[in-house]
Amino acid sequence: MDKRVRIIWKSLFVTILIFGFAILFNHFLDFWRIDVVTDVMAAHELDRDAFLAQQSFVESFAENGCSILKKRFSSLQSEIRNVGDELSTYSKFSLFKKKDFDYLKRKYFLLEFELLAIVQRLNDMCGRPYLPVLFFYEIDQEASERQGFILDDLSAEYDNTLVVLSIDKNYKDEPIVNTLIDIFNITKAPTIIIGKKKVEGLINNKALNKTIHQELNIADPYAKEYDIDFTIKATGEDKDDLINSFRLRSQIEYDPFTKADLLFILSRLTKNDSMLCSALSEFKNVDSETPEEMALVYETIASIDCGNDKESFYRLAAKEWEKIGKQWRADFDYALAQGEMPDIVFDIAVVQPALKKGNYSKVILGNTKFVVDDSTKILVQTDRVTRDWLAGTVQNPFKGKILNVFSEKKRWDKNELREDIGWHEGGRLDDLLSVDAKYVIGTGTLIAKTDDKWFAPDENGIFRFEVPIDKVLYPTTRFLRKDLAVIIDTHGVNMLVDQALSHDVDLVIGCGDHPAKAAAAKYLSDKGISVVSFPNKFFHLLLGQNTSVLGSPPLNISRKKVILGDRPVEFTTKDIFVVANSTNAQFSLWYYQTPEHYFSVLEKFIPLNVSYFTMTGFAGQPDLLMFAMRKGANVIATRVYNKRDYEVLADWLKKSDTRRVILFHSSSYPYGVKLFNDFPTQTTFGDVNPVLK
Repeated sequence: MDKRVRIIWKSLFVTILIFGFAILFNHFLDFWRIDVVTDVMAAHELDRDAFLAQQSFVESFAENGCSILKKRFSSLQSEIRNVGDELSTYSKFSLFKKKDFDYLKRKYFLLEFELLAIVQRLNDMCGRPYLPVLFFYEIDQEASERQGFILDDLSAEYDNTLVVLSIDKNYKDEPIVNTLIDIFNITKAPTIIIGKKKVEGLINNKALNKTIHQELNIADPYAKEYDIDFTIKATGEDKDDLINSFRLRSQIEYDPFTKADLLFILSRLTKNDSMLCSALSEFKNVDSETPEEMALVYETIASIDCGNDKESFYRLAAKEWEKIGKQWRADFDYALAQGEMPDIVFDIAVVQPALKKGNYSKVILGNTKFVVDDSTKILVQTDRVTRDWLAGTVQNPFKGKILNVFSEKKRWDKNELREDIGWHEGGRLDDLLSVDAKYVIGTGTLIAKTDDKWFAPDENGIFRFEVPIDKVLYPTTRFLRKDLAVIIDTHGVNMLVDQALSHDVDLVIGCGDHPAKAAAAKYLSDKGISVVSFPNKFFHLLLGQNTSVLGSPPLNISRKKVILGDRPVEFTTKDIFVVANSTNAQFSLWYYQTPEHYFSVLEKFIPLNVSYFTMTGFAGQPDLLMFAMRKGANVIATRVYNKRDYEVLADWLKKSDTRRVILFHSSSYPYGVKLFNDFPTQTTFGDVNPVLK
C-alpha cells in the first residue's frame, strides 16, 4: 500500500476515533447535565413543598408568619433563578438529550407558574411585598438577551422585591404559556408585564426603573380590585351629576378632614391617581385632639399608599387606638405595619324568631317604649346623619352638623320633601336632640372579608355581623388590604356594635334592613343597650326574642322627654287584616315587603285573618286600599313612604274610628311620621315584643 494512502487511512482513523470519543464524551456530558439540572430542580421542588407546608402552618398558628415566609421565599426565588440559569446554559450544548431538556424546560415553566401563585398569595397575606414581572423572550435574540441582563441588574437593586419570571414566547409545548400569551396579547419579544402594565420592545434601565417604581408606588392599590361605582349604579344615581357636585364642594373652604375626604372621593369617582395622591397630602394636614379621628386619618394615609411609608402611619394609628383603650384595633395596625397577616377571627351571628306556641286569641302591638331625655347618650350611624355622599354632602363625621334632608332633595318638591319634619336617621336624631340628649357618631368601622362576604366586629374585634356589599363599596371606604377595609359612612346597626360598647351609650340608632342588623340589635340588647331602627325590614327575626329593640316606632315629643314607641293597640282573631307585600321590580320598592315578613311569622302563632296584597310599583297604595275594602278589612299593615301613601290611608282612617293601620319602615319618612302624629289612637307599629293572649 502506498505510504500516502496509509497516512490518509491513519488520519481518518484518528479523526473517527477523536470524533467518536467527542460524541461519547458529549453523550456522557448530556447525562451529567441532565443530572445537574434535575438535582437542582428536585431540590427546588422539595423546598417549594416545604414552603407550602410552612405557609399552611403559619396561617393557622404563627403571629409573625409573613416575616418567616418572606425569608424563606427569598431562597425559593434564588433557587428558581438557578434552575433557569442551569437549564438555559446546558440545553444549548445538548446533542442527544433534546427531548429530556424539553421535558425539564416544561417542568421549569410549571415551577415558575407555581412560584407566581405563591407570590400572589403572599401579596394577599402580607401587604404586597412583591411585584411579579413576566418577561417574554425569544431564544438567540439579541434584544431579549440585553433585556434579561437589565432585569437582572434591577432585581438586585430592588432587593428581591421584583419576582422576575422568564418565559420563552415561542415555547408551544406547555398550554399555560400559550394561555398567558393570549391573555396579555404577546405578539413580539421582548415584552414585559409589570403588575398590570405591558411594555413591548427593548426598554432601557432608566425607563424600566420608572415603570417599576410607579407599580410599586401605586395609589389606592386594594380598592382597584373593587367596583367603587357599584352602589351608584345600584341606586340609579347619575355619576356625572355626583362628580359635579363634589367638584363644586371641593372649591369651598372646609376643615382639613372634609377637604381631604372630598378630594379622596372625587379622585375615586374620576379614577385620577394623581388627585388621590394629592388627597393623601391633604390628610397629612389634619391635626385633631380626637384620637379616633387621627387613627382613621393615619389608616387612610396608609391605605392610599402612593409609595408612602405605610409602616410609620400604621404605627401612628395603632398608638391612637391605644389611647382610647382599643387594643384589638391597635394590634391590627401593628400587624399591618410589619407586613403581617392580622389575626382575623370570625364568629358569625344570626337570629331567628322565638315566639312561643299557645292558644292565643288576642295580640297587643306597640307596648314597647323607650324614654329619651337629657341624660340619654345616643350612638348613631354616619350615613344619613352627618353625611350623605349620594347627595354629594360630605362633612367631618366627628364635627359635622346633623342633616335632616338627603338625596331626596334632588327629586322631591317642597310638599313631598317636608323639611319641617325631616328624613331618615338624621331627622329623627334631630327630634331626640330637642330634649338635649347627647350623641356620638359611630364611624370608621373595620370590616373583614371571608368567603366573599364582609363582616363587622363586636367590641373585642371578633367579626360577627355581615355587611352587605352595597354598603362596602361606597367611594368613601378605605381598603387596607384585599380583605380589610374601613367604613367611614357607617350604615346600619351591624356596623355600630364596637363603637356602642366602647362609648358606653344607652341607645343606638341605625338602619335595620338586613338580617345581620337584626342580629346586631339583639347582641346590643343582650349587652344592655337599646336599639332603634327606623328602617326595620328584617326585625321580624326578633319576634319573641324579648329584646330592647324598636322598629320604626312613633315619637311623642314633649318639652323634657321623647317617648319612642308606647302605642299599644289590641287586635283579635276577629279582626280582618290586609298586609302589604311587594315585588322587587324597582329599587327600594322591596321595603313594602316588611309588613309581609312580620305577619308571615306572627300568624304562625296566632290564627289571624290575614290577606296579603303584592304591590308592583310605588303607586300601589290605592290598589292596596281597594283590596282591603273588598275584603272588608278593618286593619291594614303597610309602609308609608310618600304623600300619596299618607293621603290614601288618612282618608281611609277618617271614615271610621274602628279602622287601624300598623306601620312598618315608615318613621324614616316625613309622611310616615305625619300619619303617626295625625292618628295617634288608630296607628301603631310592628313591635318585636308582641303580647300574645
